Amino acid sequence: MPLPQSDFTASSITFRGFGQAIAQQNLPAFGQTMQEVFAATENDSLSGQQIAEIILRDPALTSSLLRVANSAGMGYAGQNKVLTVSRAVVVMGHNAIRSLCISALAVESMPENGPFRARLLAALGTALHAAVQAKDLGLRKGLRRDEAERLFLEALMGRIGELAFWCYGGEFAERVDEMLKSGVSPELAEQSILGMSLRQFSHDLLRAWDLDAVIRDSAEVAVAVQLGRAAQLGWANPEARQAVLHVAALFRQSEAQTLKRLQSNAEQASQLAVVLGAGAATRWIPATPASTDEESAAQPTEPLEMRPAEPTADMALQLRMLTEMNAVAVSRKELPMLFEACLEGLHRAVGLDRCVLCLMTPTRDRLLARLGTGSGVADLRARLQLPWSATLETQLQAGSVRRFSAEQPPPDFLLQATAVHDCLMATLTVDQKIIGLFYADQQTTQRPLTAEIFDGFRRFVTQTELIVRGLPR
Repeated sequence: MPLPQSDFTASSITFRGFGQAIAQQNLPAFGQTMQEVFAATENDSLSGQQIAEIILRDPALTSSLLRVANSAGMGYAGQNKVLTVSRAVVVMGHNAIRSLCISALAVESMPENGPFRARLLAALGTALHAAVQAKDLGLRKGLRRDEAERLFLEALMGRIGELAFWCYGGEFAERVDEMLKSGVSPELAEQSILGMSLRQFSHDLLRAWDLDAVIRDSAEVAVAVQLGRAAQLGWANPEARQAVLHVAALFRQSEAQTLKRLQSNAEQASQLAVVLGAGAATRWIPATPASTDEESAAQPTEPLEMRPAEPTADMALQLRMLTEMNAVAVSRKELPMLFEACLEGLHRAVGLDRCVLCLMTPTRDRLLARLGTGSGVADLRARLQLPWSATLETQLQAGSVRRFSAEQPPPDFLLQATAVHDCLMATLTVDQKIIGLFYADQQTTQRPLTAEIFDGFRRFVTQTELIVRGLPR
């Protein structure tokens, strides 16, 4: 967006106004998704299925999360590969999911090119390093894992203003960059040009997104941030050694023991950056002595796996996801997670554009779209609010799985709700009763519904019913 045509000499008000524009115009989706992720993971009444649904709306976020979950160095999935977001939520827990989602969103929001790419990568690298170190400091102090994850978030989000600034700062960024190149300290350059620090700008951004409670000025985060900055030039420089000695004194450990643990944390931060697709940021995360420049240079700087622009049928992935569905739910209380895993499989492995599950209300008077996955699914869910009637009941048969087309159109109730002829429909039947309705189509991409896709649809619906029947109440 164009910068305001005013004198921005040292006016914090001028930059604050520009900062509000960054939050509202440059990063609205980032802020909205962060709000939803925080709301879902903070609210105990919300289920893992609802968290998974938020993540699945963003294909890039889905791909990043699954890469991290399956990265050997991150230690989340163990020996078993996680194939669905639903399973990742179960395996990793809400707080770890939140930390990784925010990390992935931060990387995803960064432009691939820009005049301040190096400063942006430096900020990201030191932020990820500080976040991992802060989390470990919390664990070593005896904090619960969820509290330690909060420290990770605080350290990362404390740099969100710096990341946004070097992405979208325009002339403000140019002027700060010039002062930094002339040898002025970051603190003085920021105050002179912006009238505030970039840390304060982080607070402003988080406040604009109603997330300012994330920043708690925790002692562990302060130590981790100082450590991350000091160690940018390597563990051997005097500032880094002083930071290591400070941590050693906190835990009454030797310098050698402390350094070994801090180096291990730095390696984990580097692995996280690489898996998230920001391998270039590892330049600002200190390597262990065993790491060579050649090894660092060999690290990929692009995502390890790019999602296709549209979902495609993948038989191997279907079989793996069908198997994983067995581990998603252990009782009928966890059915929403199972249903979400089924929809995820229909979308990502079968290759369907839009997938929705309608469920019967407790009074059995309406079929309401409760879950959905795919592009444009929100509008579809709003349309699929069906009153249950004797007529509708006669049009649905328990255990039926059907494919419709212009030549063989869907029942009137479905056609009126969706205005789509080419679609798939299946009843969800448990204990001889219809409790729901699966619906899927290719309306977004207008691709044909092939026999292969129909077979995949049938597999996932059938597997879901089999699992439900075998679950204890």
